[in-house]
Amino acid sequence: MMTARWIYELTSCHPRAASKKCKPPMSLHPIKALDHVIDEYADYLRTEFRAKDPTLRAALEAELDAPGFLAQEPFYQAHRPFKNGRAWRELPIEAKLAGVMEERSKSKAAYLHQAEAIAELLSPTPRPVVVTTGTGSGKTEAFLLPVIENAWQDAARFNKSGLTAILVYPMNALANDQEMRIKQYLEETGWAGVIRVAKYDRGTSQTEREQLRKSPPHILLTNYMMLEYLLVRPADREDIFANHRCRFLILDEVHTYRGTLGSNIALLVRRLKVHLARARQEWRANVPDEDRARRYPTMIPVGTSATIKTVAEEGLSREEMIRQRDVAVQQFFATLTGVVPETIRVLGEELQEVQIPAEATYPARPGSVDVHEVEIGNVQAVRQSLCRLAGLPADTPIDQAARRYRLLWDLNRWLTSRPMSTS
Repeated sequence: MMTARWIYELTSCHPRAASKKCKPPMSLHPIKALDHVIDEYADYLRTEFRAKDPTLRAALEAELDAPGFLAQEPFYQAHRPFKNGRAWRELPIEAKLAGVMEERSKSKAAYLHQAEAIAELLSPTPRPVVVTTGTGSGKTEAFLLPVIENAWQDAARFNKSGLTAILVYPMNALANDQEMRIKQYLEETGWAGVIRVAKYDRGTSQTEREQLRKSPPHILLTNYMMLEYLLVRPADREDIFANHRCRFLILDEVHTYRGTLGSNIALLVRRLKVHLARARQEWRANVPDEDRARRYPTMIPVGTSATIKTVAEEGLSREEMIRQRDVAVQQFFATLTGVVPETIRVLGEELQEVQIPAEATYPARPGSVDVHEVEIGNVQAVRQSLCRLAGLPADTPIDQAARRYRLLWDLNRWLTSRPMSTS
């Protein structure tokens, strides 16, 4: 229930734990937190740029106090209740991996876009996929689970080193985070000694590069600059790609690849395709027909992106908005990767419908309370303020007050639909 989650975050104590000892962590007031950051930044600028001339100093102060000079107005969005899809154990992944996901997600089911991406990428004839969903939607798992599952199946069938997936990130920090996550999955499934994952960046030592040449990993994480180096350094180019079974090319955060950078990435992807087709294949060059698709897979590009909106959505039906979004994403990703636009499957987010309780109403005469002064880390203070706003008795339990105060439900509905400012 969305409002229950909101109250949970507001009070830092889940309602189900109310009867237990619960020490709420420090709560964060988003508006006050932003004001604090802006004030700190303004103080820094005043200290860094001390003007002796009174006129110049006054001009600086005037600009610092001007609305929108240091930061644009903030936009807020509520937690988005994504629709559930198939159960983890119904997806084409190993039971161990499904069990890990149940534990990690605290849910028996994947989100709908996760389930559809996993099923598509692990199908006998997968299509290119772009997952374009909001923050906290599990985009990473939508491609990471197929990558891990494919590597596991390859290791079980061939027991041979060699690339099965290349993951390209725009920043090293993202690659570092993903490397840790993959290794955690491998540890939790017991596959750490079976599937090898490695990172290739500026910090990769000569010794590590030599090891990569001798025994290429199943999963390689890199960035576009270092992928360029991999394709031009003769030793790396010849040995790291040798005997590959590369099924997936993952391009994370593809919306960052625009303009000149996007053109460079598009050319890089095409060079990679050509090199993979020409790479040395001296191990099990002739395989039975039933193994051929796995020994020589067609590389499938996969992209992730933040939520994409069309240029003009006013007056459009939901179906037309989705159609325009899909076409825009297909054209962009096709230009980036060289695949046929119509073959690209675009997966956006689907939100659950939150039913507003019949008893949720606006009070005829709401109580007067300055919500800016409420200490949101104090559960009792929040409850009392909510009761006053809703025009309810002061001893009304917080969950009942939240359920009956219509403004909370409407705010939740507005803020899940799109980010909004306070103005």
